Amino acid sequence: MKRFCRFAVRITAGAALAASTAVWSQAYPGKSVKLISPFPPGGGSDVVARLLSPKLAEAMGQQFVVENRTGAAGNVGAEFVAKSPADGYTLLVANNTVVTNPALAKTPFDVVNDFAPVGLIGSTAVALAVHPDFPAKSVDDLVKLARANPGRYSYSSCGTGTAMHLAGELFKLIAKLDIVHVAYRGCGPAIVDGIGGQVPILFNTITNTTPQARGGKLRVLALASPTRSPVDRAIPVLAESAGFEGFDADIWFGVLAPARTPRDVVLKLNAEINRALASPEVRERLTAQLFAIQTSTPERFGELIRRDLERWSKLVKDANIKGD
Repeated sequence: MKRFCRFAVRITAGAALAASTAVWSQAYPGKSVKLISPFPPGGGSDVVARLLSPKLAEAMGQQFVVENRTGAAGNVGAEFVAKSPADGYTLLVANNTVVTNPALAKTPFDVVNDFAPVGLIGSTAVALAVHPDFPAKSVDDLVKLARANPGRYSYSSCGTGTAMHLAGELFKLIAKLDIVHVAYRGCGPAIVDGIGGQVPILFNTITNTTPQARGGKLRVLALASPTRSPVDRAIPVLAESAGFEGFDADIWFGVLAPARTPRDVVLKLNAEINRALASPEVRERLTAQLFAIQTSTPERFGELIRRDLERWSKLVKDANIKGD
């Protein structure tokens, strides 16, 4: 009888906890919510956060305040959110550095276990471009030229361990090319030297390369994406070239909450983020930034995180990439 009573008490307590959580989740948010951008103002995560914040505030009746917590290639902001209370009031507007950083070195957070994925926002592409005088007019031309001249050519990226660097190393590994990596401190200087011809092969962002290509200062050979960008379907992708099927080095953006955030809160946030991304105003402004909107369930976003952590970790090992 005593055992039955204890069991009944546990059942009753569990039901009460579930009921109170449901009521609490329905009342969410009851105060302002922080959207943490782990990069400086003007960066991709910051731009996305500032576009979403007024839409979420309007829909949910509380302020969504963007706060920049920068440093260590995004690790400072990510750690801050990972160690915040799991109540839905501190969220990370992340890009895929949350998976590439742990692939390169030990980080102060576990991207799989310390976060609750909320939803994907979209992606921007990495572009493979060359100087207009460079003899390669296509990806196939570049591969043949580099194979015929091992060690002769160099490519630039925005820095060691960046998405552009990883895209370049994946390209080299698949095609078995001997091309020297030149790491710049930022995308801007790499573009300048690409235009000047100092390093005539570039892996850089679509936002940096396409305006220069329209002006005749660069030639974009392909995007490092699995499918053509809805922003500009005229640009081919690496995945269309023989040997590069399925090539994917897109930079994605999404929202993460601390692990153990109540599921009802996660689902509520996911629904409102997806609704905000369907807004014509948001779509227009993101498209102007050459940003491809992609939404997802929390589960699908979690699958993407786990898959990318595994594949970038493998690349780092196979290509012997060392972080700064």
